[in-house]
Order: sequence, then structure tokens, then C-alpha cells
Amino acid sequence: MAPKKKYRCVMKEHARALIFLVGIVHTVLYAQHSSVMRENKALQQNPSDKKVLYSQQTSIQTLASSWFDITYYRLELAIFTPSGYLKGRVTIAGYCCLDTARTLTLDLMNQMHIDSLLVHGQSNPFVQNKSSFDVPLPQAIVQGDTLSIDVFYQGTPIPTGLGSFYFDSHMGVPWVYSLSEPYGAKDWWPCKDDPGDKADSADIIVSCDSTFKVGSNGKLMSVVNHGNGTSTHFWKERYPIASYLISIAVTNYVQFSNWYRYASADSMEVLNYVLPEHLNDALAALPRTIDMLKVFSNLFGQYPFIKEKYGHAEFGKGGAMEHQTMTSTRTFEEDVISHELAHQWFGDMITCRSWADLWLNEGFAQYSSALYREYHYGMPSYWEYMNTQLDRARLALGVIGIPDTSSARELFNSYRIYSKGATVLQMLRHVMGDSLFMQALFVYANDPALKYGTATTHDFQSTCERVYGKTLGYFFQEWIYGEGFPTYDYSWTWNAFKDSSVLTVNVEQRDTRNNPSFFTMPIDFRITSNGKDTTVTMFNNAQQQSFTMRCDVQPSAVVLDPEGWLLKFAYSGEDRPPEDYVLEQNFPNPFNSGTTITYRLRRGGPVSLKVYDILGREIATLVEAKQSPGIYDSQWAPRTQASGLYVCRLIAGDTALQKKMIFLK
Repeated sequence: MAPKKKYRCVMKEHARALIFLVGIVHTVLYAQHSSVMRENKALQQNPSDKKVLYSQQTSIQTLASSWFDITYYRLELAIFTPSGYLKGRVTIAGYCCLDTARTLTLDLMNQMHIDSLLVHGQSNPFVQNKSSFDVPLPQAIVQGDTLSIDVFYQGTPIPTGLGSFYFDSHMGVPWVYSLSEPYGAKDWWPCKDDPGDKADSADIIVSCDSTFKVGSNGKLMSVVNHGNGTSTHFWKERYPIASYLISIAVTNYVQFSNWYRYASADSMEVLNYVLPEHLNDALAALPRTIDMLKVFSNLFGQYPFIKEKYGHAEFGKGGAMEHQTMTSTRTFEEDVISHELAHQWFGDMITCRSWADLWLNEGFAQYSSALYREYHYGMPSYWEYMNTQLDRARLALGVIGIPDTSSARELFNSYRIYSKGATVLQMLRHVMGDSLFMQALFVYANDPALKYGTATTHDFQSTCERVYGKTLGYFFQEWIYGEGFPTYDYSWTWNAFKDSSVLTVNVEQRDTRNNPSFFTMPIDFRITSNGKDTTVTMFNNAQQQSFTMRCDVQPSAVVLDPEGWLLKFAYSGEDRPPEDYVLEQNFPNPFNSGTTITYRLRRGGPVSLKVYDILGREIATLVEAKQSPGIYDSQWAPRTQASGLYVCRLIAGDTALQKKMIFLK
């Protein structure tokens, strides 16, 4: 269904006009918070990468009132460095979606202490809980009524999930930055921490050391130097924005700009805030963003925040994060920069309505990097990128459309959400054809019911079916709400008859699971005869199926999915995978310098290969990874171990195998 429509009510004037600059006094010490600050510093020892490393903590999801629809945020923050402390006043405005409401609940972790609270400018009681706070309203409000509250608070944010707010340093200089996805906004400011409820606009006002720059969302309206060693930076975001996309990045950045010329007389600034020690690398790499803007604007429609800016601010995490109009990044690697830029369309302009639909953000951005390579460098570059995604997608476990939203580790699983999400789009492109698929992406990105709003998988499927003119229910059901991928076992025969000759191709899907029991897909077959190739497409809709076609010349080869569009394994003849898991005896055995251990995997998944002594103590880890089906060799060359009997143990799938080995010096 289309996203909910907001009442376009005139907000209370004070909700937009209040300006509160929090003064910074560097001599103030917050000794009572020292233990919290030490815990915060310990957490910063291992900053996590959004796409690689994840916190083990269970994410706390929103408890905010569903009846309250956010229209505006105003963050007024004072950043105390190097003490690592935050004071703020946040104005939150919205309207009521129910007939009557008496208590408003919003999100904020209780390490951030609320000092006081105003409702429509008047002091109001509140109750602060572990991850939320309740505001009893002075009088019941009804559907369509507007509501504005101001929250005064302070504390030391404690990062959770993938972030979410860090007091860090570089080259001895204080460095503050945020990464709130998925549930981390409430770690550092009061809000409705829900991607499905986007504010119409936001103001972000940050006071800090006057030697620092502040990167944030929207346009920089002013920088006021107070003459006391502090300054205030005022950023204005006038496009709809989700709470997790609001960000700040603060340090002694060096600034440079590139310009995206999108019309003969109009250009947009691409503003880059980088660390002084990384300036040369940034100057060499980031101008490529202009080419990316051109490619994506041609494919998806004009850059969605064209009246403001795009840009980058360096932060200390391991990867990058698509903060609206200003990506936070630790790397200038081309595929990462294109991925985060693509998020401005898919994730920022159109946001997943719930985290269960995260693949609409991450799968789309991952595949957009392939599209950038295709349109900028050509198809060989596209396939180089997508073959890697296919390899990674084969290691994915679980269901794309039903992730564990309570765990950041599982929610942002790179094999399933990123790589498999990208390969699903590649397969959808092959099903629909290039022209209709690209048209569907454009229509989806420019749908008035979705643009600057939120979307579900159903919304995207409906768009594709409308453009394609046929149902795609089978495709989405098996690839988004199913798991795994098909293993095709195929063979062919050719029979010459008096009037014609017939080629028969037999296809069986092996190693199938319950969801789905088999995959319904159009499959390409390349038939080679007399040195000439012909490609035909057959619709495979049964676990075992035969396809017959006229073929007057005897083929020399038949290849299933020759270009590699499908996420699959395909075997014909002698190249079939092992029928079971096997751990072979190491060779040589006994051995005195090194030995080779061969094992066979029936299915892909996590694999552990370790060596133990006769007392059961772990001596060496030879393999600890996800691997595809096949035959593998691993080497063990003991150096400090004593001569004697050792045990090699393989754990793969639901199977555990072991072999004894003898080491003689």
C-alpha cells in the first residue's frame, strides 16, 4: 500500500522559530560521568564496520507512539571535547493520527538524562524509561491536531548496534561522529527511531570548538564564531528525512568542493570534509563522484536533493554510511563511493518502510555499483563486480525478506542482504529484459506515492508488474521470501529423424529445500553446432523437466545459463559435486614437514577444519569460513608441536568428521 499521507497543518510558530544556542564552557568538568565515559572509550577500541563487523548487542527497537506522525526535528547540540559529553535541546513537532491521545512516548536511551521538557512552550512532566520517555499531555488531542515538544537533556552517548555516536580522535585531534542505523539515533538524541516515519524537514545546529568544521545534512546556512573559542554551525535539511539518516561529523576537516553541472546554467556543490592527513587521497578519488551522479541521474532520475548538496565527511568507522546529502566514509574506494551515492535514491529518498525490507536499501545500492561500472566502464567491468556478488550470495543463509530485525549482525548480513539482494535484481533484469527492468527502476524511483517517502517489497513488485505487464509473484516469492538457490543437473540428447532432428534437454533441480521446493525460472541454454552458437530460453517450472526443440545439426555442446545471470550451481556429466561431506586421509601420513588435507563439501555454508592433540586441545585452525560446494585442499605444517598423534576435525553443515594423523620429526 502507499505510504500514509500527512496532514499539511501549519505548525505552531515557535516549533520552527525557536533558536537556542548551547554555550560551551571548556573548563566545566563532569566528574560524575567519568565511569560512563570510560565505558564509552572501551567500546571505541573496536569501531564496527556497517558492512563487515557488528556489535553483539541486541538492538532496542522503537517504542515511540504510532499515533504521532513526525513533521519536524530541530537538534541544538553542544559538543564537549575532549571530555566526551553532549548537551542538547531537541524540538519535535508532528500531528495526531488518532481520535484521542493522552500520552506521547518517544525514544531516548536513559544514559542521556532529560533535565526538563516543554509542551507547546509550557513546562510539562515526563517519565524517563530505559530506552524511551513518556509525556502525559496537558489535554487530550484529536486526529489532525499538531503537537510540539522541546526536550532538554545531557549525557555521554553509549554506542550500540552499528554505531552510534563516538567521541574519537585522529592524530591527537578530537573527532566526533555519528552512525545511527538501524536503532542508534535514540542513543544520542530524542526522536521517533523508526524508518517508516520521516520528518518533512530538520534543522541541525551544533556548537563546538571554533577550530572545527561540522558536516551534516542539507545546506550550511551559517557559522557563528562566538569569540570565546566556540562556534555554532547551522545546517538546514528541507527534504523529508528519517531519524537514522540525521548525522553530524566534527573535527579539523579540510574542505574542498567539486561541482555537478546538471543544466547549462545550474550546478550543485559536492562538498567534501576530509582529514588533513588524507587530503591527497581524497583529491584523487572523490571527483569521480561527478561521473557517478551523471550515470545515476540518467538511470533513476535527477539526484533527489539537487537543491541542497551532496558530499562526504570522513568518520572513524570501518566502511561508509549514506547519511542524507553527506555520506560518512572511512574509504574513498570507488565501489563504496558509488554504493553510498546510490543510497541517496534508494534508502534516503525512498526509505524502507520497516527494517524487514532493508534489501530495498542495500541490495539496490549494491547493484547500482554494478550499473555504474556497466555504464561508465562497460560490461566486462560489470561482470567482474557481479561475479563476486554471485560468489558471495551462494554463501547466504536465511530469507532476504524476513531478516532478524532484533540483531544488527543478522539484519545487515552482507551475504544475504547486500550480495544476494544485488543478484536478485540481476536475475529480475534477466527475467524482464534490459529495457523493461531499467524502466521499472526509473518508475519506482519517481512514483509520487513513494518518492521522498517509504516503500515495501510489495510496492516494488507492483511497480515491476505494472511495467512488465505480467505477474512476477513466483519470482518474489522464491527469491525474497524463499531461501537458497537452485542446483541444476542437466543432460541432453540429439536424435536425427527423416524429416527433422530433435534436441532434448533434461533438467533436474537437486538438493532442494522446502522453501521453495524448487525454483521457477526462465533458463537460457546456449547450443553450439558447427562452431555457431544459438541461445534459447526455456521456462523451468518443475523439479524435473524435459525441453524438446528442433535442431537440424548435431550440437557439440549445450550450456545452461552461459552468461551467468542466475544464482545457481549447474552440473552436467562428470562435473557434478560430491554426494556427501567427506574428509579424506591426509597425505602423506605419517609426515615430518607438512601434510595436505582434502575434504569435499556437498553443500555450501560455514566450514570449520581444526587440528587437536590427543588430549583434545586445539592446536591449529586451518579453515573457519563459508565455502561453496566442491573439493578443497588445506595444508598443515607443524613448527613447534611435538611428534605424536593428532586429530583433524571437519565440521560442515550438520556433519562432523575426523581423521587421525601422525607427525614425526
